[in-house]
Amino acid sequence: MIFAAATDEKTLFVFASAEKAIAYCEGLDVEGGGWLFWDEAGSALSPEFFTPNRRDGFTVGNGIYQLVLSPTNPPLSEVAKELNHLDANPYFASFSAILAHLASAGCAAQHGA
Repeated sequence: MIFAAATDEKTLFVFASAEKAIAYCEGLDVEGGGWLFWDEAGSALSPEFFTPNRRDGFTVGNGIYQLVLSPTNPPLSEVAKELNHLDANPYFASFSAILAHLASAGCAAQHGA
């Protein structure tokens, strides 16, 4: 599961996998800071581009990227309070449910589960 925030809309999206998140979040927007990402436990992820975005005069093209752990970006639990909307998804009905999930994921990580 991947959490992604559209920074312009302040909307949180929940994707079943990194592949689905990457397919939805265009490289040009990601590179421009339009998206922030977190893993299932709420740890920050950063895009790592294999193929750069392309801008040639009148044409543009999305690059290819993967999501890797980010030691510098804040966790989702800190950023969630700045978000205004939760996109409809089959996993969480509210921000409260997400925060409860993150709290339990944090406890599991601390206890080695």
